[in-house]
Amino acid sequence: MMVERLPIALLLIATLFASSDAIKCHQCFPVGPSANKCADPFSATGMDVCEGFSCMKTKSEKIGMTLAARDCQNIVSDKDDCQTFVSSRDSTTMTTFCVCHTNLCNSATISGSIHIGRALLLFALALFVVRIIVKLNQA
Repeated sequence: MMVERLPIALLLIATLFASSDAIKCHQCFPVGPSANKCADPFSATGMDVCEGFSCMKTKSEKIGMTLAARDCQNIVSDKDDCQTFVSSRDSTTMTTFCVCHTNLCNSATISGSIHIGRALLLFALALFVVRIIVKLNQA
């Protein structure tokens, strides 16, 4: 009977150790109550905080409009990285997606230097932000 419970106990212990590696990240989105506070220049005053294995910041720019989002990710990686994508629909929307791995690191302003890396799993979030911009322009 005790041997049957061993895998469950090991899983619980592993979960406790894995969660101790979590870092804190700023959390805000381009819509809702935190929308105005999320853009650059960023102020962390009164900002929500979440926990994850990495922090992310997404910034989408279209002529005259900028949207930003900051959040936690549960993707384990040790590489800080930024990627920039241009919308295939109209070529006027540029989205930069950055991932970092220290406490509250997603407060930084995205600069012009872009480090090419692997962010394919997170590309869907960047597309979501682009869709929000397109919908806002259609309204």
